[in-house]
Amino acid sequence: MSPWPVVLVHGARTSRSQWDLQLPGLRAAGHEVLTPDLPGHGTRRAEPFLLEAALAGIEDALATAPGQGPVHLVGSSLGGLLAIAVAGRRPARLGSLTACGAAVRPSPLTARLYAALIAATDRLPGAGADADPRLLRLLLGADGSRAYLRGGRADLETVGSALRAVGPLDPLRDLHRTQAPVTFLHGRFDQLRLHERSLTAAAAHGRLVVLPYGTHLVNLTRPGRYTAELLRVLASAEGAARAEDPARAARGSSAV
Repeated sequence: MSPWPVVLVHGARTSRSQWDLQLPGLRAAGHEVLTPDLPGHGTRRAEPFLLEAALAGIEDALATAPGQGPVHLVGSSLGGLLAIAVAGRRPARLGSLTACGAAVRPSPLTARLYAALIAATDRLPGAGADADPRLLRLLLGADGSRAYLRGGRADLETVGSALRAVGPLDPLRDLHRTQAPVTFLHGRFDQLRLHERSLTAAAAHGRLVVLPYGTHLVNLTRPGRYTAELLRVLASAEGAARAEDPARAARGSSAV
């Protein structure tokens, strides 16, 4: 039985290229992979960031993934918050949800504060929209910085729009609505672990996996170990689904 397809949703500022270092491992394990760009990012940099457009793009990726069966949805940071919101809308093909570096309950206030932090970071030498690759290599490593930058970087206006848009989201409510397996997967030193336990508990089939290493962009700084852990998470979700409902896991989906 073939592994389910995977939709990977990137975080703020970067693009679909954030997942470059995971693609070989996922494909070698038999997964078909889709990596949509969010509005204002990557191939969609000319578009304004609008919440409904972002959610619709993720839903389209789930709907158009190869085959007719369930699909894994994986999101990092901003992409993780959006993936949780999509899961709360009960898309028919959602097989599992993995949120990476997104264990936080946003609010308009925290969104403004985080946007201000990003803006302050941007003023550091070599850290602006045209970031000095040497600084990023120091932070992310050569391969990680290359993947982070390959699709370009969104500007601060887009980041501010994105953070304001997710401020009113309610991941606790959305997770209560989600019957698919949910995993919060992040590095030990990730700054967005604030509400990991309450959010994990909100999901009917929630699991928390804290890696013993890594910061917010652990998929770029420790790509090999992270990819292996992600594959274990996806395989576990598929195994649980097949044990509970073999027919759906094998051939298709009803709404979750």
